[in-house]
Amino acid sequence: MKRLKMEIGKHVFRKGDAANGVYLVLSGSVGIFLPSNGTKDPDFLVRDNELFGEMGVVSDQSRMATALTVTECDLLFVSRDEFDKMVDDSHIVVKGILRILAERLRMAQTAKK
Repeated sequence: MKRLKMEIGKHVFRKGDAANGVYLVLSGSVGIFLPSNGTKDPDFLVRDNELFGEMGVVSDQSRMATALTVTECDLLFVSRDEFDKMVDDSHIVVKGILRILAERLRMAQTAKK
């Protein structure tokens, strides 16, 4: 795990990037911009003690959205390898649920287009 301090207006990741890990917001706000968003306003905000970037890691696909800091942020980055180790140590049912949820969310988002 690695702690990241980021200034306002910085990309955490962009749509299409490899999903190399999961982020936890320790402080601040990160805006999530879905592909259909052509505005400067995020579709939703991720705030203190919330995770983001998990869908690509769980489903092993590239990033489907762009994450941009809306305020100064203190983030905790959990690499794909660290995350995979955590999942591998969990029960098989938990692993299956994670993969199903990620795929359903991805399908729901692409159906909106």
